[in-house]
Amino acid sequence: MGERTRVTLKHKSLTSLNEPMIHMKMRTALAWVLMVAIALIVLASPLVKATLCETIRTSTEYPQSALPSQVVSVTTSVSGSCTSDGEDYFGVRVDLVDSVSGMVLSSNSTAIGYNANNFSVNVHNAATTPKDNQSWAINMNTYLIQAGAASGKYLLNSTELRIQIGVKPLPELRPAPSFIILLTMVGLVLAWRTHIKPAKEHVS
Repeated sequence: MGERTRVTLKHKSLTSLNEPMIHMKMRTALAWVLMVAIALIVLASPLVKATLCETIRTSTEYPQSALPSQVVSVTTSVSGSCTSDGEDYFGVRVDLVDSVSGMVLSSNSTAIGYNANNFSVNVHNAATTPKDNQSWAINMNTYLIQAGAASGKYLLNSTELRIQIGVKPLPELRPAPSFIILLTMVGLVLAWRTHIKPAKEHVS
C-alpha cells in the first residue's frame, strides 16, 4: 500500500512539472498560427488592390509654360473599369506634389458613385507657380478612393509634369575646338601676308 502511494505521488509530481511546459508549447504553437495568418493577409492585400481595377486610362492637360507666381490649372481625365457591387462609394483623387520639397500643392476629388464598372471623370486642380524662373517639376498622383465596407485608397497612376516658369535661360555658347583651330590658322595666314608684303615693297 505504501509503495502504491509513493508511485501515485511521484506520478502527480511529474504531471504538475510537465503542465507549464505543455502550456508553453501551446502558446508557442498559437503564436506561430497567428503569425502565419497575418502573413497570409498581408500577402493577399496587394492582390486585392491589383485586381480591383482591370483597365485605367489617364490623360492630363496643363500649360507647358507660365509666369512666376501665376495660378495654373491642371485637368486630369480618368476612365476605366473597376470591380464594384453597388455597396461601396467610389471617387478619383488627384494630388499635385512639388518634386523637390514634397509639399502637396493641390488635392481635389471627383465622385464616381456606387457603380465603377465603367466610368469616366475629370479632376481639376490649381496650383501657384514658384516666384523665380525655373523648370518646375510636379508629381501628379492619381488615386481611386473606395468608401464603405471595404474602404481604401489605391494609387492608379503617378507621373511627373514639367512647366517652364519665366524665360528659359539661353544655353552658354562654347566654340568648338575645330572652330578655334580655324580662326588660329586664318590669323596666322593674315599675319604672314602682312609681313611678306612690306618685304616685297622694300625689295622693289
